[in-house]
Formats: sequence, structure tokens, C-alpha cells
Amino acid sequence: MGKKQHQKDKLYLTATEWRTVYGGRRANDEYHTHQEGLEFKRLPYDHCSLSLQPFRDPYCTDNGVIYDLTNIVPFIKKYAIDPCTGEKLELKQLIKLNFHKNTENRHHCPVLFK
Repeated sequence: MGKKQHQKDKLYLTATEWRTVYGGRRANDEYHTHQEGLEFKRLPYDHCSLSLQPFRDPYCTDNGVIYDLTNIVPFIKKYAIDPCTGEKLELKQLIKLNFHKNTENRHHCPVLFK
């Protein structure tokens, strides 16, 4: 019989033991394969950050987040915060934006010329 046979008995599971021996994440797990397929998609240039819909009257905060006036005014009146950052926000802090439309009646990006 070995004298130090229980020397490596631990009162916790290591990350490797959890992953391999006691379950952990399985590579063929339906939930994880579905979640890994989802990728981050950037909001289109001409969409409101609150409603995720195309805007009609664009207004911007100091942080550069664009909102539609019809969506942001009721939100600010109710909560008095910026929906994206959580900081205090007042109606007078909003900046009106002027977007130009091209011949196809789509918003024209002055930086990318798209």
C-alpha cells in the first residue's frame, strides 16, 4: 500500500475535471451550438437605437447614440435616463441631426459615401 495515496485529494473541482469528467459543456450540445451561431450585428446607420427601426426625426446624445424623436421623448419623460448608457439625460441635451437623402431616397453617409 502506498503511503501518500490521498495526497492529491482536493475539496474542489478543477476546471479540467468539471469539463471532462463531471459534465460541463458538451461540444454537440444543442443549446451551445445555437448560441455560437449567433453573431454580433451592428445597427444600421439610419436606425433608432431604442426602437431598432428606421428613424424619421433623428436626434443624437453627447455620446453619439442616435434616437428617433417619437421614441426617445416618452422614454426620457418617464425615466430621465439615456437608454443605452443609463446616465441622466434631459430633453435639452438632445442634438437634432440633419441627414441627407440620395436619389434613391435613402440616407446618405457623408463619411463612407454610401
